[in-house]
Amino acid sequence: MKQTKNLSYILVLVVMALLTSVCMPVFADETKAEAINEAKASFTDLYEAINPSVVYVYVAKAVEGSGTTYQIDGDEFDFGDIFGPEFDRFFRQFEQQDDRQKEEPKEQEPQLTYGSGTGFVWDEEGHIVTNNHVIEDAVEVTITYSDGIQRTAKVIGADPDSDLAVLEVENPKTDLIPVTMGDSSALKPGELAAAIGNPLGQTGTMTQGIISALGRSYAVGENDGTGNYTIPDVIQTDASINPGNSGGVLINIDGEVVGVVMAFSSYSYSSAGIGYAIPSNLVSRVIPALIENGEYEHPWIGFSGVALTPAINEQLELDHDMRGAYIQTIQPNSPAAAAGIRGGDEDLEIAKGTYIKAGGDIITKINDRDVKAMDDIIAYLSSNTSIGDTITLHVIRDGKEMDVDLTLAARPNAAQRHANALAGTEEEEPEEQESGKASLGVYISDQSDVNGVLVNTVMEDSAAADAGMEEGDIITGFDGVEVNSVAELKDEIAKHLPGERVTVTIERDGESQDLRLTLGNTLAR
Repeated sequence: MKQTKNLSYILVLVVMALLTSVCMPVFADETKAEAINEAKASFTDLYEAINPSVVYVYVAKAVEGSGTTYQIDGDEFDFGDIFGPEFDRFFRQFEQQDDRQKEEPKEQEPQLTYGSGTGFVWDEEGHIVTNNHVIEDAVEVTITYSDGIQRTAKVIGADPDSDLAVLEVENPKTDLIPVTMGDSSALKPGELAAAIGNPLGQTGTMTQGIISALGRSYAVGENDGTGNYTIPDVIQTDASINPGNSGGVLINIDGEVVGVVMAFSSYSYSSAGIGYAIPSNLVSRVIPALIENGEYEHPWIGFSGVALTPAINEQLELDHDMRGAYIQTIQPNSPAAAAGIRGGDEDLEIAKGTYIKAGGDIITKINDRDVKAMDDIIAYLSSNTSIGDTITLHVIRDGKEMDVDLTLAARPNAAQRHANALAGTEEEEPEEQESGKASLGVYISDQSDVNGVLVNTVMEDSAAADAGMEEGDIITGFDGVEVNSVAELKDEIAKHLPGERVTVTIERDGESQDLRLTLGNTLAR
């Protein structure tokens, strides 16, 4: 009897298992279909809620020369040359709205070049937020709301170091819907995200993806000896980003703006699924100051450094896995200089042809927050500190640990840094290829003891990295032209466009070799 009961029990389990195996695919398909329908409905609702807050930004800039050109996010194109006659006609309608364009050009009258991007409504007063690189050097700005209504606007504040700007609109609409800002620090990779903007002039375009990565650093502008600062905690997304998206919104599933779209990485100057957005928490600190004062003062320490690596640790006789920021240079008259932070004072070869400055302090904590690289320090300053705050750096110097208190000052702005560089008060650092143009994807510097240009750093996933270029290589030629300095190399690169195939001649271990590569645009905006 007991055996019969056990057998019956087993048969019931087998039947249940068979029924489950038959039914589960049906249930799974139904559940998947429901999820897809819910997602579609959610993104439709998001678009209808957010798109009225997104605007098209059209700018005119005075330039030398003749002819009419069009710029998308700062890169120049001839009308219709790339995108065809329909695209040509779309943008020429704006020219026709300008009475001055209907008159015969006067002698000596400056020529205008036209550009576009995206912006969004910040507050009930109608202020528009966009990227600095969209409106930089603009003499006229027109914004077009999602319903087609146009208004003139003017720039009332800009911060090149965060690539943000604010427009004040003349006679703004009364039924404006400001965006809701979210908390970018709460984001996690894998979360759904969507971008709304005007890629390639296609207004009101929504693209959907996920948060691909967090904590990226993005260099703004060109390192020309004035100091190359980075935007910290940049958000990476695979939502399709193209020229014209700049200044648009990156939103989460709740319709909150978690980032301002600013750039994309691509070798072909079109979306490759790697887009970048300025984190909303930084935006929320910068924009109110731009509205009130026209500028934003970033808290500043005044040193530069590199992340510790196993190779550096071996040379410095440190633990193989030790992490921290190894300080290389101290800027004159900076908080770091006043606090006695030490930079490196002698060259140390890490690998053949690759050097760092030895003798600098190692920073392992900032206000009890662990530091693994310079990016950690920059991100902490950006999100948690203000000018005048006193911070504590945990320092390792000559094998001894100590705490150093330091009072933050205002970072010199771009104009001040440029003036200082011209006066010779700042040390020139290795230069990077100009952002938004054709790029090798390397940091380079002149060296007095070699004929050519020294490669200091090869950026990940760059054209140079794909071609096998290495730190310590000496670039001696570019597409058949001999180069002996950073300036000469950059001049040659500037003659080419992203996506072109070129030959770069390098010297490695005393031997010359040619590398074939496709020029990238890894800092394209």
